[in-house]
Amino acid sequence: MISVAVKIETECGTCRMPMPVNTLAREVGCPSCGRPAALGVDLWQALLRDPLYNGPRLLPNEVRRSAAGKLSAAYIRRAPACQGCEKAIPASSIQAVVDQAMLRCDRCAVQTRVRRVPPELAGALPDITHLVGEEPDRLAGAPAPQAEPATFPCPQCGSPVAFDGVSRACVCRFCSASVHVPDEFVYRGRRRVVAHWYLCFAPSIVVRTPAAQAVAAGLFDWEGLPEAAVDAEGNLYCAATQSRWYLDQAGRTQHKIDRVLWSMDPSLGIRWLQRDRPDEVRSLGCAKDTLLVIDAGGAPPLRLASATGAPLESAGAVAPSIELSLIEQGCLSYDHDGSLLFQKDGKLQRIGADGAAMPVWTNGAARDDTGERSYWSLTSLADHPVTLSSLASTSIYCGPDGSLYLLDANLLARFERGGRKVYCVEIGGGSADRPRGAVGADRDGNAYVIRSDRLVRVGATGNESVILHVERDALPRSDMSIAVCPDGSFWLFGKEGLAWKFDPRCKLLFASEKEPRSKNPTMDEVFQQHVENVMEMANVRANACQEDLLRVHGELTRREKASKSFINKISWVLTILLILAFFAYENCS
Repeated sequence: MISVAVKIETECGTCRMPMPVNTLAREVGCPSCGRPAALGVDLWQALLRDPLYNGPRLLPNEVRRSAAGKLSAAYIRRAPACQGCEKAIPASSIQAVVDQAMLRCDRCAVQTRVRRVPPELAGALPDITHLVGEEPDRLAGAPAPQAEPATFPCPQCGSPVAFDGVSRACVCRFCSASVHVPDEFVYRGRRRVVAHWYLCFAPSIVVRTPAAQAVAAGLFDWEGLPEAAVDAEGNLYCAATQSRWYLDQAGRTQHKIDRVLWSMDPSLGIRWLQRDRPDEVRSLGCAKDTLLVIDAGGAPPLRLASATGAPLESAGAVAPSIELSLIEQGCLSYDHDGSLLFQKDGKLQRIGADGAAMPVWTNGAARDDTGERSYWSLTSLADHPVTLSSLASTSIYCGPDGSLYLLDANLLARFERGGRKVYCVEIGGGSADRPRGAVGADRDGNAYVIRSDRLVRVGATGNESVILHVERDALPRSDMSIAVCPDGSFWLFGKEGLAWKFDPRCKLLFASEKEPRSKNPTMDEVFQQHVENVMEMANVRANACQEDLLRVHGELTRREKASKSFINKISWVLTILLILAFFAYENCS
């Protein structure tokens, strides 16, 4: 069983004092002033998103932190233990608890509370079965411990003075003296401390590293937003432009641009990869077993086998008379039947896989209602629209069920495959800076719309709900795009290699920035490294020259000493010979 120990703390909104949150509850009381603080499900979900994702992947004794609003959490991967003596609690004892129980330690007799996740908070803790080591709370059905009355000795007569813990100014009931209770005394022995409590994962959860191979391979090293699409099986197709700086053999700083196209399966494994593509990809689309690739170079759309990425030789090319490369990227979408729907010259048009023109709508006559009429808002569009003369900036998206979604500023309209208008709703929040890739849909007719600070889900009948928010869920405020899977899970893409995958309940499944990767150096870093290498080589050569000079100097010094020693020896020999000759001469005389 995998478990993660968390310590959570917040600030009281009344007295501004630190307030420990030692239980999973919708309301906790401040130990200083006693005022309650509400903790909603959305806040818990945002706070515990990182512990749920990173916790099972942590190394022993590795500590991480996360925050949401005023809540802050520190978490570590650790087995549940007794709060009194730190003895490990058997996993079998925890898993045997059906509702809630108090497990008594056989070493120190301290009781540890164990309970299942309450239904109203189960959405905030997916894949968690039990909570261990919490403090009792009223909402969970456990009685709260009764606090003893606090007293402070009167500095004049010594009698105990009772106080409520809020007001520091009291009056002694015996001598009527004014008493000021210091904060140090108030919090001594009364103030609760932040304690560890444990999140126990389901036995089916195992330690895994999603897409670590893809991240390590550099597939998430793009600078701008990538182009992405998802097929009916949930496989992801992504095209991105990557760049890196390096030094050539002559020592010059060079800039390398690589255009990649790759696919990943729903389990985040790499299916196939293409590098060094000649042109940048402007749009991707999926239909059946075919992947449509529209390049920015103006060539006819390329159709690839979605399973292997190999070109399909039998697929016909789109008619050359339709220059899809000139159509804005947000004004073109690939339908599930293999046809292309796009907006050109203020009108909706549809072409088949062979390039032949097709009716925009399957039911009802596709009327030409240009005339003198102009549509200034999506609300003015009726069933089976064709003309969008004044809505040239409208984004187009074809859902997996054949529905057509039109997004213009803060309005989203949905039309069935036959052309009937289902709804036109106003989306809250500021509009996205870039309409391309700002809308997606699943097979149930739920639309997902990116705004400047949130992700909104619009139901099949037009009801809205904010499922992710920048401040609550730590998403970037920069441009983002979305690719929605048929089952309701979805991918979000940001600049600088950022990518996230969420399940239909908005549980984080993958985050590219959380996986280890090698950093691509910038031009300045490459140049600085080149300068450091040159200086290092110069230092090596200087040190080598210095060593050579020292060696030569040492050799010359050695030879000079040897020469002086030889001369000294000769001098001594000559001196001795002269002395012997002198004595011989004297003897002869």
